[in-house]
Amino acid sequence: MGGTSALLFLASLALAHGALRTPGRMPAREFSPTLRAQEGGARRRPLVGAASPAASGRGGLGWVMARAGDKNKSGAGYVDVASAMAELKHGALTFGEAIKDFLLGAVSGGVASFSVFPIDMAKTRMQDQRIIEGGQMLYRNAFQTISTVARNEGLPACYSGVLPVVIGSAPEAALQLGGDQAGRNYFTKQLGLKDARDLPLWAELCSGTLAGVLQVIATNPMERIKILQQVGAKGGVVGIVKKLGISGLYQGSSACFLRDMPFGAIYFTTYARTKKYLIAESKKAASRNNGKKGGKRNSVPDEDNFIYALIAGLVAGVPGAGLTVPCDVIKTRMQSGGFSLHSAAGGTTTASRITIASTARSLYQEGGLGAFWRGSGARVGRVAPQLAICLVMFETLQKIFPPSPVPPKPVRKGAKGK
Repeated sequence: MGGTSALLFLASLALAHGALRTPGRMPAREFSPTLRAQEGGARRRPLVGAASPAASGRGGLGWVMARAGDKNKSGAGYVDVASAMAELKHGALTFGEAIKDFLLGAVSGGVASFSVFPIDMAKTRMQDQRIIEGGQMLYRNAFQTISTVARNEGLPACYSGVLPVVIGSAPEAALQLGGDQAGRNYFTKQLGLKDARDLPLWAELCSGTLAGVLQVIATNPMERIKILQQVGAKGGVVGIVKKLGISGLYQGSSACFLRDMPFGAIYFTTYARTKKYLIAESKKAASRNNGKKGGKRNSVPDEDNFIYALIAGLVAGVPGAGLTVPCDVIKTRMQSGGFSLHSAAGGTTTASRITIASTARSLYQEGGLGAFWRGSGARVGRVAPQLAICLVMFETLQKIFPPSPVPPKPVRKGAKGK
């Protein structure tokens, strides 16, 4: 009701504005189906004789308000309410489709994260364990870690920390994907390109880096809670949040930036270039086959085919996740709260993990350079199936909930020549 009242109020202001600028004319006349000009009795449709919404940079009701006082030849102000309402309807439908895609993406991301979560738990346990002199590694690889945790702590322990991941997957994906797309759109416009696929390497790297910067807003608190629960923290999500506070939720954010900025740059650049290569090669293959006499004619491949996205995503995930493992290990250590419940030799360590430097120094003292690559197989191995599940799930949901038809955006024409 509040939105409807505001709309009626703004429309009333538009009427009043037109009436004030054209004394002696009835406001209702401004919104009549046709207007009769005084000169020659010609009939005119109520179109605004001015710049289009695209040219003026305005649209919807804002454009109506801006143009409400414009005058036709007779000096009467008028607006095209029907076109304005059509434009508002188009915007509402477009916004609705965007919300639906966001929700479908959130469900897909949540299902994918849940499906491979035990592997993520194994990665965290492997990275968080510390081996003192004379001790042995308790967790050696992903499968051994999952079986050990399930046997000693029960199967539910393999899913400790899954709730914040499922909840945070939607805003994380929105910030990450939206950041990369915003960067690509910006550079495409600034460089005067027609297609974002033609961006130079440096522009794609910058766009991916922006995605990594933005996603930390959602990723850091989500992973902070997840990691604490994975290493044995009690009290549930609400209890942990209350105990940590805002500053505590963002502990390790410097390492999170250190990991996600290069990850975004590597992942999105590799993804875009791999997909472009696959599409180009498919077109070349189809063209060669179509040129042969008697050969079976192949149709031009659809560039939006999800197979391209699936393969490109799997390829991009390997260097993106693999090359950032050291940063991920440092981040995990910083976010695990400064202690480990799973020290291989028993007991806990209280080494400082406040900074990246102190954490890196502690890691090196424990296991040399090899300590920075703990859980690398689990991290890389989680990316591929998670991405595959997410893409297949999203495609399936889009078929179950197909896009609603959105009419083309209405274009207002000037009143000249009418």
